[in-house]
Amino acid sequence: MWLEILLISIFILINGFFAASEIAVVVIRKGRIKQLMEEGRKNAAILNRLKETPDRFLATIQIGVTMAGALASAIGGAAAVRVIKPALQAVPIPIISVSSEVISIGIIVVLITYFSLIFGELIPKSIALSNPEGVGLFIASIIDKFSKLAGVFVSILTASTNILLKLFGKKVFTERSFITEEEVKMLIEEGGESGVFEPEEKEMLHNVFEFGDTEVSESMVPRTEIVSISEDALIGDALNLVSEKGYSRYPVIKETVDNIIGILYVKDILIGMAEKDVSAQTPIKSFVRDAYYIPASKMVTALLDEMQKNKFHIAIVLDEHGGTAGLITLEDIMEEIVGGLQDEFETMEAETEVEVLDEHTFIVSGSTGIDEVNELVGVDLTSKEFNTIGGFLFGLFGYLPKTGEQLRYHDLRFLILEMEGKKIEKIKITKL
Repeated sequence: MWLEILLISIFILINGFFAASEIAVVVIRKGRIKQLMEEGRKNAAILNRLKETPDRFLATIQIGVTMAGALASAIGGAAAVRVIKPALQAVPIPIISVSSEVISIGIIVVLITYFSLIFGELIPKSIALSNPEGVGLFIASIIDKFSKLAGVFVSILTASTNILLKLFGKKVFTERSFITEEEVKMLIEEGGESGVFEPEEKEMLHNVFEFGDTEVSESMVPRTEIVSISEDALIGDALNLVSEKGYSRYPVIKETVDNIIGILYVKDILIGMAEKDVSAQTPIKSFVRDAYYIPASKMVTALLDEMQKNKFHIAIVLDEHGGTAGLITLEDIMEEIVGGLQDEFETMEAETEVEVLDEHTFIVSGSTGIDEVNELVGVDLTSKEFNTIGGFLFGLFGYLPKTGEQLRYHDLRFLILEMEGKKIEKIKITKL
């Protein structure tokens, strides 16, 4: 009997070895395996091969688990018939003695199942989950050798599985399976909840994914907010504009903002004043650089790539009719990821876009994005035509509202606090 107990224990532990192996290889990240390979860690290359061939690896694990379980059950069944059955037959209770074989096998099944769950599944898998790297490096060589030893069976199982998957229209395992964007976002959320990421880091990582789906029209400075300078202006005019507005680059226009002929960089003027005979009366024309024009539908990722390759920091955004829709700078693009940045000449006295009065009342700038308002107020406003809350309200009113006008939309009340020309400058939002 003791020999049977020893053999059953060994096979349960073997089952646990394969269970831990499965969890370790599935859980460990490919990026971490690459690092281990670069560090020259033993078995890292083998572990990488197991990770990249999931169909073959899982077939190997299943063969090992099935063999260990079958052998443990067979030995247990034999022990039940040889040892437990005679003992039950000697019990002076008819129903027990008559059913001795069934009862003895049942006892063995319960015992083997219990110890298999504890020592063959739960404990090994918990160990692998807590240290997938260490377990993975330990088991890699053994699993690889076992896979080769059981090569024929592994190949048959792999081929059979893939054929059946194809028949049912399911995706067959590939050598390289990639993590999806949604899975990465879930990992970021979990990292934020567990304290791995600071709130700012979590927001920045989410912004990276949104960045890839953002069009230039969503990030640009709109036409109405463009600060430009005439092509006939003098250096003195440009310096006065810098003093007043605080930007380092200005579109140069010919009569109207729809005819932008170039870009004036303030640093070019400063270099010219230091190296050449340049005065306040010098025309700016000699300092004007060529403008870079892009459509409003262009993705910001593509624009960023062009800015890096062609070394420019500002682009003029054109609408479908060839008119000026707005402009976008490198700073605008980077703000999509890291939040607010300031131009090197920009003043620090920027007006706050959002003010929270209480949990139901908010004051926002008309240029605040609809997505930002949704997050702030806890609503779900959507618009295909407008990106800002000011534009959204303009569409709801259907005309240019005046200061003091208000409008109710679903469970929100919007009050126009301030207008600047034809632009909605400040809005009070109240949750009803």
